[in-house]
Order: sequence, then structure tokens, then C-alpha cells
Amino acid sequence: MQNTTTEARCSHCLMPTEVATDGVADAHDFPYAVDNYGQCKGSGKATLAGPATPPAVWGANFTTLMEIGVLPSPLPQAKREGWTVTITGVRFTHSAHCWKCRQCVYVATEGGVIQIGFDHKGKGFEKERAGARPAYDGPCPNGCGNRVVFGGQSWHRPSARPVADARTVQWREWEQLRRDLGVHTPDMTPSDLARLRSAH
Repeated sequence: MQNTTTEARCSHCLMPTEVATDGVADAHDFPYAVDNYGQCKGSGKATLAGPATPPAVWGANFTTLMEIGVLPSPLPQAKREGWTVTITGVRFTHSAHCWKCRQCVYVATEGGVIQIGFDHKGKGFEKERAGARPAYDGPCPNGCGNRVVFGGQSWHRPSARPVADARTVQWREWEQLRRDLGVHTPDMTPSDLARLRSAH
């Protein structure tokens, strides 16, 4: 596995810590509004080095995604246009099961996209799109000796989920968008919609 250490990550919230002394995170805010959430529970705990790029495939084998190198991931970038925020550079994990040992198998891919916001009718939405289609053809990483195929004809398309780092950015961007627009309900109310339309 190739590690590129570019920043120290909090072991609790997985976000970059502004200050770290001897590998320990100094007091820092949880990666949302400090007024709502206060200090992160990871303050004073050991930091993680990241981002790291995992190999093509991993077996779960009762280990965490942090232990096998899927987390921490490169921090996604967010860009807002109007009522929509597009988050790019998202790492997704694709999971399925080996038919022989029944253990979970993961492939991590880069370049995914998450889009959040409100449509022209004021209805809230979230869209997720993984980047590359996962591909692997080789022995089961859990050691059972079975051949595992990802992305081929012999296996269904595995489920894909953004990693926790991306979810943290997604929740933070939702909070910022709602605060900026003054919308505090899942969908815009008629008064919200009228107010925001008249502002443009």
C-alpha cells in the first residue's frame, strides 16, 4: 500500500486537525457548527496520517475500514452553484460476498460525486455516483482460495457507498447550505420558495 502523508486526521471525526503535537490532536471543533456540536471527542487522541490509497481489493475479515487502509480517504472538494452543492473526489467502497467463505470483499474506487441541494420546486435532493466501476479478478483476499470476480459477467454489480470522510463533508455542506438559504425543513416551504425567488 502506498501512503501519501499530507495531513494529520482526527481519529474520531476523520477531518484534518489544524494543530497536532507529537501525533496527538489538540482541542478542535467537531466539523460542523461549533455552536451546535461543540468540541470534537477526538481532541487529545492520537491522529491518523492520510490520505492513503488502498489496494485494489480488501477482505473485511473482522477488521475496520481504517485498519485495512480504506480510511482516511482524500478529502473531497465542494462547490456551490445556486441551491446546489457538488462534492467531487469522493472515495466509494463497493462490497459483495465471496460465495465460498461468505466473507465480505471490498473494492475502493476514487473520483465519485455527491450532489445535494434543492430543485427548482424547492424539494431537497441527494444524488450519489461512484467514479470508476470496480474491477478485480483474483484469489479471495480472505484466504479461502476461491476466485473472486468484481465487475465481470459472473458477479452482480456490487453496492457502492461513500466513505465516512465524504459523509462528514456532505453533512457539513447541508448545514451550511440550509443556514445560508434560511431553510430549516427537509423541503422548502412556500414562503421559503417565494423569498428566495424574489431575491434573484
